[in-house]
Formats: sequence, structure tokens, C-alpha cells
Amino acid sequence: MIKAVLMHGPAASWWHGPSALPSLAAVMERDGHHVVQRYGHIIGTEYILRMHGKAEIDRALAIFRDPQSDILARHDAGMTFERVSKGINTPHKFAVESNNVLYVSKCQDGTIEGALAGIKNRESDLWYPYFAEVEIPLALKLRPHLYGISIADERQFMPGIILASMVKEALPGCLVVLGGNYWARVIDAFKLPAFAKFFDYWDAIVYREGYRPLQELAATLDPSKASGTTWRQGNKVVVNPPTKRPVSFETLPPPILDNHVRPLSPETAVSMYTMPGCLEECGFCDIGGGGDDFGSPKQIMLRSMTPRRVAEQIAKIKAARVDFSNEMLPIAWQLALGRALEGIGHTATWQCYMTITDALTRPKVCKDLYDAGCRAVQLGLESLSPDTLTRENKGWNTPSNYGTILKNLKEVGIQTHVFIIVGTPGEPLHQSLAWLAFLEKYGEYILTIKVGRYQVSRLSPDTRENKHSEWIEILPDTHPLRLNRDFKYLHTSRRAVFALRDILEEACRKHKHFGPTSRTPWWVNRGRYRWADFDRMAAVLSKVWQAPSVPHLDRVISRTNTIVKDELGIDPAFRTFDDVVAFGRTLL
Repeated sequence: MIKAVLMHGPAASWWHGPSALPSLAAVMERDGHHVVQRYGHIIGTEYILRMHGKAEIDRALAIFRDPQSDILARHDAGMTFERVSKGINTPHKFAVESNNVLYVSKCQDGTIEGALAGIKNRESDLWYPYFAEVEIPLALKLRPHLYGISIADERQFMPGIILASMVKEALPGCLVVLGGNYWARVIDAFKLPAFAKFFDYWDAIVYREGYRPLQELAATLDPSKASGTTWRQGNKVVVNPPTKRPVSFETLPPPILDNHVRPLSPETAVSMYTMPGCLEECGFCDIGGGGDDFGSPKQIMLRSMTPRRVAEQIAKIKAARVDFSNEMLPIAWQLALGRALEGIGHTATWQCYMTITDALTRPKVCKDLYDAGCRAVQLGLESLSPDTLTRENKGWNTPSNYGTILKNLKEVGIQTHVFIIVGTPGEPLHQSLAWLAFLEKYGEYILTIKVGRYQVSRLSPDTRENKHSEWIEILPDTHPLRLNRDFKYLHTSRRAVFALRDILEEACRKHKHFGPTSRTPWWVNRGRYRWADFDRMAAVLSKVWQAPSVPHLDRVISRTNTIVKDELGIDPAFRTFDDVVAFGRTLL
């Protein structure tokens, strides 16, 4: 038996707990090890804000954790977080926003040299006081054999490697291991000579699913004997091959939550991950890149947890609400989960990602989903162009059915979050202005909206197959630690894409539910309410607050005018946002 610390570090959303650590901890504890979980994304954010806001931060935290707090109290508390975080004097970019925690280190330039400089100057990092005064003293007290740090995205990268360096310095005999889906997507950086210098500050990196590697590391404390792990031998970086025996999710024990740390919500919605990747390969996406069966839908299905097993685990941990973090959860699987829960006499509701298939045009399917327990779905609409969707391997999306589907879901009581992408190669930019009319027409059936710009993800099919060489040029890889490759458009500009994104962001800010959902972040909080509750909250909040427009809106409108002129040869003479919306109506 060994003692291990598993850390989910800053910066990340503090509204809910991590999805991977509770499951990894459960596997290790089943093997007889003692595991201490640390939710640094919650503890650390609170620590930093308290350093600067003191009592008013305590009051704001209490409001968000109080189930009786109303929308005005939550609004004031959220404004406190934003004001205090933006007032912190730091060379880094840091903000506690309405729905997330943003952090970008000044050293985080995507290069190995920049990251190493950040470690050497770690005392200037925003999170250093928290690590030095909370996490390192705790590590010295616990004296773990293994200290694991999860890095899921770029926000967590610099804080994660700085903490690793501090733990290794304080406990030289401890095996310090980094993991998380981030590493699978920057694996090419392992080949660069300078990467070996990182192992002065930690011992190993788990670059694939963590179950087998952590079991092997815990059993041996020897990175050379762990699959899916990279480490240094002399001056050479060694990359061990992935396991030949990927874990069947059906055999995983129920997740173990750290009940000493409360997310920023009145209750806990248990995060569960029941599938080792995604069954689809959308052209722009590589989120499943860390899976041991990445790109093999058949193997992913064979290894996935059955609805019956999930129901048993939900009942065993007495969860009333579940936040599924799978990349997708098929309709038939959810209906089977509802039947399984009913069969064992346990009631639970959930939120999940789901493909927007034409099956949802049938009201009965949506009603069956609600009756099963589904209460919120995140849907990748992405584009209103069938041609674009086909190029991006999302041919099952039917834009002409989007409105009907969203209406059906709302009418049965299922909350909807939609994703939109602008700047997809091959799609004329002006076509995305049709979203303005779409959101105007169907916005009442949408609870929240996320508009993003197209990115060249490292492991995505678009990148691997160089699918869009007609429209974009992927630039030399001078930032190997970034999750997305640098690229340039051949027939438009990034500034134009940014302007288009900002125009749609302005529409999002004018959406009726933007205010109340901004102060009721994520489904862990929103799941307590019905659609009608958000209507009432919107009416109350609108009397005291209006969402600010996007920065430099006049400039954005002017650039949008140029997009239409360049692509269609007409001068629409946009002067106001309403002018742009009126033009968008002609495109839908």
C-alpha cells in the first residue's frame, strides 16, 4: 500500500468538482492504496480571492452555496468575484467570470523555453502563494509516495508544472507525476531535445488514460514499468507504449468524492465519465485524443459502462443529480439508463452532451428522454450550412430541423445549451450572420449559447488529413505546447473571423436568459430551476442590470460591413447592431 495525493489544480471552473480524479481515486483505493484528493481549482481560487477581498469574498461564497439565495443576491456576489479578481495586481491574465475562471500566465507562450522560464521564476506566478502556504505544507505533513497532478487544458498548464516543481523540491523522494488529457494532445513535443529538461522538476507524465498507468506506478513507483507514461533516462526522453489491456469501464468502481471541499453551488452534482472517448470523429475535434481507443468507435462501445452498471453506481453513491462529462451520450443509452434506475428503485436526473439527431424532431422521443431523467443537453449545432457540416463529419446535423428540435426539448422541460462555430474553412463568413436571425426566431427555446471560432486542433481529423488546405495554411509548429496549431486563412483574415464571433457574442448578450444564467453557472446550479424560473429571474434582473456590449462594437460592426462587401459585392451600410440583425434575416 502507498499513500498518494491526486490534485486537480487551478485554473478551472470552481462551480463543480473534477470528473476524472474521483474515478482514479476509487480505482487506487480499491487496490488498497490511501488517496487524498485535492480540488485546487476550488481551494486555490477561493484562497486567491480571499487574499484580496477578505470578508466580502466570504459573503459572496456563502450566497452561492445558499439554496435560498435569489437572483439579485447571486448577481451581486458574482459582481464581487469579477471586481475583486480584475483588481488583483498581477502580470498574468486572471478573471473570475460569470461562468468560468480565466488564467493565462505571461510565461505561457506555447514554447518549452517559456514554460521553463516560468518554473524558474515561479514566485511571480499568481498561484505561488497558495501552493507555498497551503499545498506544500500539507504535502510535507502527508509525505505521499506519489503525487499526481491533473492538467486538462492550457489554463492548468503553468500552475500545474509550477506545483510539480515545488512538490519535487520539498519531497525529493516522492514520485511526482503529471497527467490529464492535455498531454495526449501535445505528444509531439516529447520528441524535442529541450523537453527532457522538464524532468528536472518532476518524474513522469501519464499521456494516456490514467487507470492502468496509475495502477502500475502505485505498484512499482517506477515510471519505466508503467504503460502510457513518458520519463527520462539520462538525457533521453522515453515514451512507454500504451497499455495492451485498456480498462473496461464496466469494471470501474463508483467515484469517490472529496466531501471536504464544496463546489460553488448549493448541492453537488456528481460528475461521471462512462465512456472512454467519443463515438464520432467531428473534423475539428480532438477532445478524445487521450483515450486508449481514440478513433475506434467499436472498441469504445465495447469498453463503455452499461446503463445498468451506471444506474447501480448512481444508487450506491446516493446521487440525485449526475453531470455526465462524456463527449456524447446517445439517446438510446439514456433511455436504457432511465429504465435501469426505475428497475432498482432509484430516482436521479442528469445533464449530458448529445448529438442533435433528427430523432429529436419527434416530440415523444424528447418526452421519453425527460421521463428517463434527462434534464439538460449540450448540443453541437456548429453551422447552418449542410455543406460545412458534411465537411466536418457532422452530416447527421440537419439545420432545417434545429428549431423544431430545440422547441421540442424546451416543451418537455429539458434545458438546452448550444455550440456555434464561426470561421470554419470553406464557409463564407457572411453566412454565419444567419445565426442572428436564427437566435432571434428560436432563442426562446435556447437557455445558453457558446460561440467559438474555428481552431486547428492537433489531433483532429482536419489536421491529421490536412483537409482544408484549399482555405487555410497550417503554419510551422513553433508553439509545441499549445493544444491548437497556428494557421492562417488564405481568402479572409483572422480579424474578420474575430469580428464575426463578436457580432454573435453581442446577440448572446442580448439573449433573454443571458443575465440569469450568468449568475446561475453550469448545470450544477441551473438544474435546480425550470424554464419558467429563468423567465422570472430574467424579468427581475433586467430592472437593475443590462449586459454590457462587446468591446469596440462600432469597430466590429464596421468590419462586418467589410465582410459582406468583400464576399457579396454589396455595401450594406451597417451602422447599428440592429442593421446587422436585419441583414441576417435575409439569409435564414
